[in-house]
Amino acid sequence: MTNPKVGVVIVNYNGERYTSTCVRSVLKSSYENYLVIVVDNASSDNSVRLLEEEFNSKIVIIKNEKNLGFSAANNIGIKYALENECEYVLLLNNDTEIDKDLIKNMVKASIENNNAIISPKIYYYDSPNKIWSAGGSLNWKKGLSFHYGINKIDKGQFDVRKEIDFATGCCILIHKSVFDKIGFLAEEYFLYYEDTDFCVRAKMAGIKILYEPSAKLWHKVSSTVGGEESLITLYYSNRNRLYFNNKFNKKNKFYYLSYFFVTRMVKFLIWLIKGQKDKIRIVLKAIRDYRNNKMGYTEIQKKKVKISKD
Repeated sequence: MTNPKVGVVIVNYNGERYTSTCVRSVLKSSYENYLVIVVDNASSDNSVRLLEEEFNSKIVIIKNEKNLGFSAANNIGIKYALENECEYVLLLNNDTEIDKDLIKNMVKASIENNNAIISPKIYYYDSPNKIWSAGGSLNWKKGLSFHYGINKIDKGQFDVRKEIDFATGCCILIHKSVFDKIGFLAEEYFLYYEDTDFCVRAKMAGIKILYEPSAKLWHKVSSTVGGEESLITLYYSNRNRLYFNNKFNKKNKFYYLSYFFVTRMVKFLIWLIKGQKDKIRIVLKAIRDYRNNKMGYTEIQKKKVKISKD
């Protein structure tokens, strides 16, 4: 199939500042055979009303009765796409803007490589030529995931298509056959590491994951969760990192746990000096909840925080 139908799944939660802009960029795509599916996680702002008023029948809006988190909301959108004859699913963060040729170039790369999972070149929105991700890699000894090219000015040094360990859930193209083989996103994470989990399972099933440099987008990094050291980011990233490594990385347990706890102690000292004891408490809660197998959603703070993938 030379022009397969693509379901573009965008999760929205109080994304009044971002989601409409993201959808507009998708609707300017040079690729024509797609369906935009916005899955709303019970937003309390005006984002759904604004989407309905501006786009009307151009997109599908699925309204959840409560905030189900990034993983479960994406799964709802994925299943809708598959039920509506989409050959591919593109998961896309609501705080992004895509290049008009992104979908076309990602689909082309996948078709040329036996329906491989595809990850694009992602730039910082505020620094349009600075790379946030040129594909994902895993350091199993440290139990860490990281992005190739992060914070590098794009000078063409990341312009070669290559195989990678994982594709960030910020923007990932997946052929329908992948879901048949390995299932959907693991919902116990709620937020963070579900994309890495998915890609590790795909690799274990023999599915190739590729970085495609001709596909580009711009990401308002961490904007929807309040920053990289917000309490919600600290909680889910620490808890889920431990859970992910216990699931897939038992042979390196001594190494990754040693690295984790030494680096936590360093961070605790820095936060203590800065008077940021709330950050220490939230990381300790994350560790405690992991040990007690308390996964899924956890109440972090009373202030409403937008849930979307970093």
